[in-house]
Amino acid sequence: MTEIYFVKNDVHFTKTEKKIIDYIIASPQEFIRMSIGDVARCIGSSEPTVSRFARHCGYADFKELKSAVLRHVAEENPPAGKLNSTLGSESSNTPEGFLRRQQYCIEKTLEFLDENMLEKAADTILSSDTIYLYAKGAAVSMAELLKFRLNRFGKKVIRLPAGSSELFEYMNFFTEKDLVILFGFQKTPKEAAVILDYQKKIHYKCIFFTSRLYHSLEQEAVIPLFVFRGEPSEYHSMAAPAALLDALVVMLGAKLGATSSEQLDCLYKLKEHYKTEIPR
Repeated sequence: MTEIYFVKNDVHFTKTEKKIIDYIIASPQEFIRMSIGDVARCIGSSEPTVSRFARHCGYADFKELKSAVLRHVAEENPPAGKLNSTLGSESSNTPEGFLRRQQYCIEKTLEFLDENMLEKAADTILSSDTIYLYAKGAAVSMAELLKFRLNRFGKKVIRLPAGSSELFEYMNFFTEKDLVILFGFQKTPKEAAVILDYQKKIHYKCIFFTSRLYHSLEQEAVIPLFVFRGEPSEYHSMAAPAALLDALVVMLGAKLGATSSEQLDCLYKLKEHYKTEIPR
């Protein structure tokens, strides 16, 4: 456990204490604004347990633990700094080391995988009329990959603009039969927050790829799919999100059964028919 930046002591943590560790890793910005009572309620535990956890980490009290996390957050670097931080790590500064780190991120994602939630996400995708995808920055690559996969299953997919008021031109046509899939990871983009808020009025369905384990009560209607991409100060790869996304696609293919095979077979025949005009 000493590889976690705020853990000083090499001790055995309880299941509840590991939940606190995961929460801090996933949502450090939220943690530093919380009281010890807030943390206890969020985790579903007690204040003495949180206080004891701080001492297990090597701090005098909860306040000292929060200060350590705050310093770490304050020292976070821009993207170039994150890359340099990763390159400076003995475990990640070689191609092999970096790939093994991504393997760890996938294993961590698997550890927190809720198969019932993943199946619910798959069923929601199959039952939705139109699927809208929202992502910005590097996460756009995941939206494009998912759009490519879902198109092959014959689903109507529209990628929403990353920013600006143009987003409202699409939101105006959302219906309760539609689905919005969002990629937010560590932080929830303001546009995604608007989409989540508008859901309360229109009641369309939402799937949220996120690196945050815990959500407020306002997000209970959202299907969260947790992805671990490393600690806040690290360079964040899309290896784990892509792995989870493909796991979802495989589940969709299994649920569609023969229908999926027929659609892919039609695609193959279409490519073969025009292969002289457009080489494969």
